[in-house]
Amino acid sequence: MRLRTRLYAGLGAIAVAFAITGYLVATTQQRYLTEQVDRELQSSMPVALGVLGNRPLPVPPEDTVALSKLWVGHLTPDGTLSTVVQGQDAVEQPAITTSMAQQHGRRNNPEPFTVDGNVGDERFRVLVLERPGAGVTGWEVIALSLNDTDDAYQRLLLATGVGGIAVLAVIALIAAWVVRLGVKPINEMTEAADAITAGDDERRMAAYPGGTEAGHLARAFNTMLDERQAADNRLRQFVADASHELRTPLTSIRGYSDLYQQGGLLDKAKLDDAMRRVSSEAERMGAIVNDLLLLTNLDRGMQLALAPMDASEVLHDVVTDARVVQPDRPITIDAPELWCNADRQRLHQAIAALVHNALAHTGPEVAIEVQGRAERGGVILEVIDHGPGMSPETATHAFERFYRGDASRARDSGGSGLGLAIVHSIVEAHGGRIVLHTAPGDGCRFRIVLPGPTAAVATPSSG
Repeated sequence: MRLRTRLYAGLGAIAVAFAITGYLVATTQQRYLTEQVDRELQSSMPVALGVLGNRPLPVPPEDTVALSKLWVGHLTPDGTLSTVVQGQDAVEQPAITTSMAQQHGRRNNPEPFTVDGNVGDERFRVLVLERPGAGVTGWEVIALSLNDTDDAYQRLLLATGVGGIAVLAVIALIAAWVVRLGVKPINEMTEAADAITAGDDERRMAAYPGGTEAGHLARAFNTMLDERQAADNRLRQFVADASHELRTPLTSIRGYSDLYQQGGLLDKAKLDDAMRRVSSEAERMGAIVNDLLLLTNLDRGMQLALAPMDASEVLHDVVTDARVVQPDRPITIDAPELWCNADRQRLHQAIAALVHNALAHTGPEVAIEVQGRAERGGVILEVIDHGPGMSPETATHAFERFYRGDASRARDSGGSGLGLAIVHSIVEAHGGRIVLHTAPGDGCRFRIVLPGPTAAVATPSSG
């Protein structure tokens, strides 16, 4: 249901509630005034009976007003109604019939009832008393006009109706204004969404005051669109980079295949070398695909095999492997026992990637340091090299996929550009974070911060 429809339905419900409330109030007031007339009628009965019996009684001051509206008369069995006393405010006489008198007439304690006037719209409250004697010889009729009561009832209905309409009009105007203000940003959001669907990626909502709901909505919507556009741009760049990375080995493999088909590899030595190159490019392509699959799984929240472990063992293993690869490289390690919850294989992969990055992009004489320590309830692992460092621009994009800070270096030495992105994803999957501190000529310091161990994890280190 649309907002305006709900508004109209709400206004209709309020109108019905006003009408019912006004009717109930007016009816209650009319009942109260009628009961007041009945009391006046009962108090006037002795005076009226005195008049009918030619025995006038003194009129109390409080009954003077009531007697001005009093009508007293006789009703014969044949239906003849004669006036004995008619107050100055009683314009008509009650249109009472013998059937009414027979139904309501009593010799003692009669109950008042309502009858219409004999001419116009006037109404009366009536008491009917049977004349004393054998049988029914007629009735004495005492009546009070309800003009004042009916006028008060009509005025109350009119006031309630006019007041209700005025209140509803004010509510409707305010509600329409509020709805217009509230619907406007929703309409703008709908138009922006339709425009973006049609291809206008730059479309955004207009700005609203920051402290309003519309302002929060516009800011959240525009932020969502900015992030979506940035994600789309990253995806396009990622697909383009992945295609470019895979195109190189595929081109090499296709080239050797074409060369073989054209008879250019008849010599066994050339054929063996071509097959070696094909195998190398296939391995490289497989490594890129595996890295992409790993990143995809990590992005999807891949479950790690977390278990209590000593992270210093991983650091020592990685340093040992690096010393085998480059025996002359000065590599030092400083890592006491460091217990944490981690996936040993993935943590080893991350640390090894950082050390390999330092080995690949610094000269053989550049020292590399691997350090680990416990700090503030967490575990800090660092890989430091004293090479040329990175520019601020390169450092900003260092953990992006397929990014290479050194555009001049060969692709073979530069890798696929996925290593640091994988390290970043592995660390985040552990609930940690990685920070790069670098500057041109100042080397690189990669710092991994992992959550500290739980009490259960810390137990083994005490034994």
